Amino acid sequence: MKNKDYIPTNIYEIAAVERLKYLPFESVKQDVSALLEWLQDTHWDVAEGIAKYLVPHVNEITKELLFILNSNDGMWKYFVIYNLIARSQHELDPVLIETLRRIAEYPSGIDAEDAVDEAAKDILMNESLCG
Repeated sequence: MKNKDYIPTNIYEIAAVERLKYLPFESVKQDVSALLEWLQDTHWDVAEGIAKYLVPHVNEITKELLFILNSNDGMWKYFVIYNLIARSQHELDPVLIETLRRIAEYPSGIDAEDAVDEAAKDILMNESLCG
């Protein structure tokens, strides 16, 4: 798909999210990283719709999620954990679980400051997500 009008260009571009929700995941899979950038702040108008679209595909975007979870952006991690990973209806990929466990047990200073470790602990206590 050459026309990528489903990727917002600003925080208010709800029309892009409306187009996104009608597309099959396979047709936007290559743009997951660009879509995840809009989850850096869940106060942005486009964030909720993008999160809802990606929730069913959490285990299919593990690589992209690991990039965020291994970054130094505590708030982005926090928002991704609570607004995307926590909403999954499927048991999480073991690699995601292990990364969340590392964050919970050995948080960086940023993770502790932004409560990312607490968010990770909340997910790890959810038996339907972590077995």
